[in-house]
Amino acid sequence: MRLRKILSTCAALMLLVAPAFAQKKMTKEEKLKLPRMAILEFKAAPDAWHGWRHGGWGNQMGTISNQLRDLFTTEIMEKGRGKIRLVERERLEEIRGELNFQQSGEVDTNTVQKIGKLLGVKYVMTGKVTRFAYKESGFGTGWGVGALVGRVTGDGMAGAVAGSVNVKKASFTGRLDIRLIEVETGEILGAWKEEDKTSDTSVKVAGTGAEISYDEELVNKVFEPIVQRITPKLLRATGQAAAESEE
Repeated sequence: MRLRKILSTCAALMLLVAPAFAQKKMTKEEKLKLPRMAILEFKAAPDAWHGWRHGGWGNQMGTISNQLRDLFTTEIMEKGRGKIRLVERERLEEIRGELNFQQSGEVDTNTVQKIGKLLGVKYVMTGKVTRFAYKESGFGTGWGVGALVGRVTGDGMAGAVAGSVNVKKASFTGRLDIRLIEVETGEILGAWKEEDKTSDTSVKVAGTGAEISYDEELVNKVFEPIVQRITPKLLRATGQAAAESEE
């Protein structure tokens, strides 16, 4: 009886773990059948740059766009494995040239459909930075390089030439608007807005305070949580659309 009970328990455990072992790796043919999606270049809304008295960041939109596409690519590849494929950015750049696709301005549905058809994708994701705000919350002053040189040498001009660096406390807020479009119909399958904010952080302002240096880590810190929240919603929308097309 005891042996039979042990065998029965082992059998029950095997039934519980069997599904995990039963999952097989997708074949190349199965992967090729997965729907494909392209992530277009991100744009910035005209009033997206709030509080940037120090300027400069608006000129970095191309770099920020690439970071956002990389963030979404990583999330979609991790959370959408076995559900969807992504088109390489290099292939999209080739298509841009064929369509004379401009760097700025709105991307209308007709353009999205043209791009999608040329790429052979089922879905296209478009995105816009509607807010990337900067707000100072006070600042800490040190002597800085220039001030220190001026103090040691007693020469104000020497200090000015050497320059100075101020470390200020600031907060940053980011907001993304994302749309998922089905290429064949032009239908918007989903639209999402998400916002996040960093805690106060130190930023370096060089010289007389004219520029805040571009900081890739800061961009990731602001937008990565937003990307992580939007991606599951996007994948649910593609999954629902796929299920409806099979009915």
